Amino acid sequence: MTALAAIVGYLIGSIPSASFLGRLRGVDLHTEGSRNPGTANALRISGPWLAALVLIVEAAKGYGAVRLGFGADDSGAIAAALGAVAGNVYNVWYRFRGGKGLGISLGVLAGAWPAVVVPILVVILVGVLISRSSGIASIIAIAALTVMAFLWSGYQWPTGGVEPNSQLLVLALGIALIIVWKHWRDAPFTALARR
Repeated sequence: MTALAAIVGYLIGSIPSASFLGRLRGVDLHTEGSRNPGTANALRISGPWLAALVLIVEAAKGYGAVRLGFGADDSGAIAAALGAVAGNVYNVWYRFRGGKGLGISLGVLAGAWPAVVVPILVVILVGVLISRSSGIASIIAIAALTVMAFLWSGYQWPTGGVEPNSQLLVLALGIALIIVWKHWRDAPFTALARR
C-alpha cells in the first residue's frame, strides 16, 4: 500500500496545473520569466492573482495526496507526500523538469504536519527579507524543517497529522533530498561561483 500511495502521490503532484493556469491567463510559465512553472514566476510575469491561484492549487494537490495516503496509514501519508513533491519537481509530462516544489510542499505539510506550517512560513519570510532570495530562504526553511522534525519526534509534540516519530524525519529529509538541489543551483551565491 505504501508503494501505491507513493505512485498516486507522484501522479497528483505531476498534474501540470501551474502551466494550465498560466495558459488561461495568456502566459507560458515554461518560456517566460525564470521558465519555472511555479508561484514566484507566476508573480513575476503575471502578478499576484495568478501567483495566488498557482500557490493555492499546488498546495491543494499536496494536501490532497497526503489525505489520500492516510487511507492506508501514516506511512502511506508520508509516501504520498514525498511522491507528490517528486512529481512536482521531476514532472514526467515535462521530461522530468518541473517546479521547485515549495507550493506543493506547503500543502504536504498542511496535510501531514499542520503544526509546523506557521513556523516554516515565518522562517521563509525572514529568510527572504534577509537574503532577498527565495532560493536561499527555501534552503534555510528546509534546514529548519529538519531541525523541527528532530524536536517534534524527540519531544513527542503533537503534529496535527502523522504520529510524532521518526516518520517526521523521513518526511523532512525526503523533501530536502527532492528539492534542495534545484534551489541550491538557482541561489545567487552558486551563480556567482559559476562565473
